[in-house]
Amino acid sequence: MTDRKFFSQKALAFSFVTAMVMVGIEVSPWIAFSSVGLLIWKWGVENLKWKPLSKKVTGVLSIALLVQILLQFRTFIGQEPSYTFLLGLSGLRVMDYRNERDHRFLVLLGFVLVSVKALFSLDIYWIIPSALAFAGLWYSLLPGALPHKGRVLLKVFALSVPAAVIMFFAFPRVVLPWAMSRGSNTGQIGFSEELNPGNVAELAGISTMVFRAKLSETGIKNAENLYWRGSVLPYSRGLSWRPGTLGLRAPEKGTEVSKSSLYEIALEPHSNTYLFVLDGTSEVQLEQGRTMSLNGDIYRSARPLMTTTVYRAKWSEGSKDTLAPDEDYLRTPEMRGRVLEWVEQTKKDAAGTEERLQALQDLFAKNDFTYSLNPGVYGGPNDLEAFLFYRKRGFCEHFAGAYATLARSLGIPSRVVVGYQGGRYNPMGDFWRVTQRDAHAWVEVFHQGVWQRKDPTSWVAPLRLVIGAEDFFNLSEEDQKVFARNVQWRPSKDSGITLWDRAEFLIDDLNYRWTYFLVDFDRSSQKSFWQSLADMKLQMILGLIFVTVIGVLLFRSLFRTKGLVSEERVLFLAVQKWAEKRNQPQESGETPLHYLTRLAEENPQQREALRDIGHFIDQKAYAGERLERQSQHLLRLWKQAVEKGS
Repeated sequence: MTDRKFFSQKALAFSFVTAMVMVGIEVSPWIAFSSVGLLIWKWGVENLKWKPLSKKVTGVLSIALLVQILLQFRTFIGQEPSYTFLLGLSGLRVMDYRNERDHRFLVLLGFVLVSVKALFSLDIYWIIPSALAFAGLWYSLLPGALPHKGRVLLKVFALSVPAAVIMFFAFPRVVLPWAMSRGSNTGQIGFSEELNPGNVAELAGISTMVFRAKLSETGIKNAENLYWRGSVLPYSRGLSWRPGTLGLRAPEKGTEVSKSSLYEIALEPHSNTYLFVLDGTSEVQLEQGRTMSLNGDIYRSARPLMTTTVYRAKWSEGSKDTLAPDEDYLRTPEMRGRVLEWVEQTKKDAAGTEERLQALQDLFAKNDFTYSLNPGVYGGPNDLEAFLFYRKRGFCEHFAGAYATLARSLGIPSRVVVGYQGGRYNPMGDFWRVTQRDAHAWVEVFHQGVWQRKDPTSWVAPLRLVIGAEDFFNLSEEDQKVFARNVQWRPSKDSGITLWDRAEFLIDDLNYRWTYFLVDFDRSSQKSFWQSLADMKLQMILGLIFVTVIGVLLFRSLFRTKGLVSEERVLFLAVQKWAEKRNQPQESGETPLHYLTRLAEENPQQREALRDIGHFIDQKAYAGERLERQSQHLLRLWKQAVEKGS
């Protein structure tokens, strides 16, 4: 028997490569390019007579893959490690593809790839490629001689849809324990609790979505009012800041506010526990699981968020954190050079906290600082001095880190807050879309008994806060520098919403609704759904039953095939079983009619019966004729021919 060729199996090759592509866009470039290389090599082996890899070599490469994953991720559990392993294994198994056993293993592996993609991503635009890959894998499993393969596959899918719908609405949601692993420290959205010169700018250089937020009840309409808190950093190293132990917040809220509003967030998976909330948030409730409220108005999930998560938060305008800071919020690294001179001079010139805060604002507003995604590298013991008095070029983390350190040097308790600022409003879906480009850092100082927000970016590049990160960073660096302080200026495209913008808004809105529906339909939603069905009037239930019956009858009339496939199948299996006992099996790729013809030539005593059976199968299965009751007659004749021959 000759080896099977992977790319000759068109349904398998298309569906399996599609599944690999869906997973491949989520992994590191080295494994993606390696898998593409293996596919190209396999194509060359089958079409250009390239030398194939032996199974010993692919086995060694499989072990090397496991070692690499362990070294890179320190675990085999989690989104990116599992993606990396499955994609690498897929490329190696394609290289080993030779027989029916390999074929079935690739189909199983393809189903795993599609399932894992669905587990970690609920975006609506993956439905079509996932469905195509799933259907192609099933199609490749059907026997080559099976008539009406497309119709059989369509019937199987049509019959399985009602069961899938019932399972979705009836079965409780479960969280797989292995899917709760952190996998990596930063996860998909890349958020980090540390503030180092350049790390926020690195995040802002990509456009991966972090979360969507519905704020209709809050009345917030402007991006400059949206500050999404992720973490508070209390330890200063000049431009760099580090997190600390915040501790659980006491039940009492600092400032009582009579009026509050609710907002909702659909957060993308990020393999960690961060929950991003607006300034002024007093309570957060997850759809599944519990939350922890920490000092500094910071919220965390009790478990890593490995899937898209919906949570609701209570927000109050004007709410302030009043927790008094300890001495840690005044600690600074050693001041030196021009930084020390500025601090000492400011202490002499400004005796009160208000005057010192004004001096800090004047330092950033009146000294030609430049806001840039590419400020260059800062390092060494004099990095703060180099930034403040010489290069004067930085991103939000440079300004926030420098401001907070100087504030502490002036005796003002301060801390750095990292998270996101702004977002892009979708008027069709009435929600804000926050991406990595909106990554931001700002400062809070303790003054007059409350923590007050101070954002140096609002003095250096206020346009960034007004028009949003996406529009601002789409400008050229020259335009960013020229118009950064002009809050009235707008990019030319803002004169109206283009057709492309409308299409983008529509797709994003559909994706949000789809994701929110899948995530938000939890156990309580299921209970409400079935309770509403129980409360329906009898007439509506009878109407639903009537529509269901009509649908079933219509389905049977549309998909009923001519004759029964099982009749000719019974005949053929009887012949096949007899022939195998005589060491005359059906060859790979041999059609039933060709097989029957060959058996008739090799077995003269059964020749007439075999020809009659072949004629019956040809007329019924392939010509589509109705031949009731003939199969039983032919089956009796075949038994007689076998007995006569024996």
